[in-house]
Amino acid sequence: MLTPEENEALCRVGPGTPMGTLLRRYWVPAFQLADLPEPDCPPIRVTVLGESFVAFRDTEGRIGVLDELCCHRGASLVLGRVEDCGIRCLYHGWKYAVDGTILETPNLTGSRFRERVKHGSYPVRESGGLGWIYLGPQDTVPPFPRFRWDEAADDEVAASEMIMDCNWMQVLEGSIDSSHVGILHLDTLAVMGAGPRSVGSFDFPGDPWDHDMPTPPRGDNPWPSHDNAPRIEVEDTPFGFHYAAIRDSADDEGSAYVRITAFVMPYTAFVGGSNGAVIVVPRDDHTCSSYGVFVVPKGMGGAAAVARRRGVDPSIWGPEPENRRLRIPPQDREAMASGQSFAGFRGGNRVQDGAVQMSSGPLYDRATEHLVPADLAIIRLRRLLADSIRLVEEGKPPLGLGVGYDFTGVSAASATIDAQTPWQDLVPGNLGSREKTAKAGG
Repeated sequence: MLTPEENEALCRVGPGTPMGTLLRRYWVPAFQLADLPEPDCPPIRVTVLGESFVAFRDTEGRIGVLDELCCHRGASLVLGRVEDCGIRCLYHGWKYAVDGTILETPNLTGSRFRERVKHGSYPVRESGGLGWIYLGPQDTVPPFPRFRWDEAADDEVAASEMIMDCNWMQVLEGSIDSSHVGILHLDTLAVMGAGPRSVGSFDFPGDPWDHDMPTPPRGDNPWPSHDNAPRIEVEDTPFGFHYAAIRDSADDEGSAYVRITAFVMPYTAFVGGSNGAVIVVPRDDHTCSSYGVFVVPKGMGGAAAVARRRGVDPSIWGPEPENRRLRIPPQDREAMASGQSFAGFRGGNRVQDGAVQMSSGPLYDRATEHLVPADLAIIRLRRLLADSIRLVEEGKPPLGLGVGYDFTGVSAASATIDAQTPWQDLVPGNLGSREKTAKAGG
């Protein structure tokens, strides 16, 4: 459990807070590039870490992220006109370039003011279908982490945003929690053909119930274990940590079913069994954006086709952020009572996860929880963030910046292996340090 003060330090993200100060030392995934599809398209509001900005793509295709309010009289630039390599405020016509240079001040003649004043602007990078910005001190800008999706063609990368009404830590912790997968997601496993399962004394027949559920293609045995209490082994890495959830194999006593998840500080989880990542970014203290970024295998019809099959095509939810807010469907208690469904929520893993994560309220008080050995990765996450807060307060760089590290090597894995085989062999690019491994049974 955490004290109220420790919980506040983890959860509050606004300017000047310990966590807000830490998170601003990393590149922040802040919006979908699809929201700025072409030069001079309408601007968008970007809400991240308790602040609002305006993002726009100028006539030459360059993206600018500026403070939202015009530095003249405070009108929102989200209402502005994007034209001729800049964005123009509607109120008095002041115009800004992508780097914050004031290009025109129609109600003020002369150029001396424009030469000595600059509007707030922030560095931007495009990667994985997302726009990433840096909001920290300009003398501490870290190298930009280029992941494996940067080596894929644009039409092989799919990105989607889901806005959730709860604190970011509730969602982030869920993305690195392996022990819930074989329990909460029984309906998903049923659609994937995993067959009968059990949770304690409850026996689940494993017949598909939500036939429209979007799921990725899998092999003949998508979940080759009946072990609901995985042994967790955690290992520090240059980017944060990775861990293995090790389960007894259902088919071979000498084998183990291993799912390896890599967590890249401070937002990104490469989840075992997935070909992509979940990136959780706080919008403010009570809402967050959960981005899914995955690479589409060649021959699958491109990112748009696969995204539609997975139910994450941005065009389905529309371009406005409010249309991406997760709405939990009614829980089907009749299907649960008859044994047809375990969780009773249609829509797949994202809906199931969202239902339980948001059920904890807008900001969960961790003073009431009781952690178990299966929560070792969550314990490591909290420690990594708390240690990084302390380092920044001491004037030192935070953990996980990975200076000089090749982030394209970061990967996750899911496989049945010989019980004596080191699980690290499945993810050689993660470059862990085995002597720092922590183990526990569960």
